[in-house]
Amino acid sequence: MRRLLSLLLLQLVACQPLPHPFAEDVPPPRSPALSPRDSAGIVVAAITGAPEHVAEVLAAALRDAEIPASTAGTGNRGSFRLMASARAAPAAGDRASIALDWELRAADGKVLGHGSAAVEAPAEAWRRGDEAVAHAIADKAALAIARLVQDDPPRAAAIAEPLLAVRAVVGAPGDGGPALTRAMDYALRRVHVALAEKAGDKESFVLTGKVALSPAEAGRQQVTVSWALLRPDGGEIGRVDQQNAVPAGSLDGPWGDIAFAVASAAAPGVAALIEKAKAVADGAS
Repeated sequence: MRRLLSLLLLQLVACQPLPHPFAEDVPPPRSPALSPRDSAGIVVAAITGAPEHVAEVLAAALRDAEIPASTAGTGNRGSFRLMASARAAPAAGDRASIALDWELRAADGKVLGHGSAAVEAPAEAWRRGDEAVAHAIADKAALAIARLVQDDPPRAAAIAEPLLAVRAVVGAPGDGGPALTRAMDYALRRVHVALAEKAGDKESFVLTGKVALSPAEAGRQQVTVSWALLRPDGGEIGRVDQQNAVPAGSLDGPWGDIAFAVASAAAPGVAALIEKAKAVADGAS
């Protein structure tokens, strides 16, 4: 997995060239920007009111967000402690509204932050510990927890408006589709791109992502990740393309660090395209 990170190359393809490349924008694995401030990690306690495995699903979601986390043992003297409880309330039909309330504490017991993540799902699926439901609520909680413990990066693009809608990434093997979509959402927020949060938000731009892999040859495959920035009517503004050769089959399972690295490298380019499009629009008005 670590070896794959070093294989990523980045090209920027836009209507007009931008003044700098982004090939070196990928933070190195386990860098301070990707870890809790004291690099001590998070110990996730058993979650009250949830199936037993949900705590490990939450720990895995944190690891996907580059936060060292586990459910085993007590960590070390500097480890953060994550306490959580789940509750389910009846919703329409046979569905339930499921909420995961969490609180993050420092090793000395000081409360660092708290929050709640909620999803709606079939009540029976939650009771029997359905993996999809567990991952849905864990991913939401992990995103908020990651923001809490990671340091803010330097401001790369100060964009309060317009709104960008991120579409689901298509064509990726393994869990690359949801992993890349989630990672890009997070990476764009870290470069201060304002995102459309819900249906009905009036987006000014749309970002699509597509992954393509060549057939295996001599034990390797060419992988291309293409991000297209579009106007709401579908007109293309520009693209950020990433490509290189990787060991054949290496992306067929969990993407983990790879998804975060790809998104972290591409997000500044997307932000720059938006800024350029804004400048062109302002000049024409």
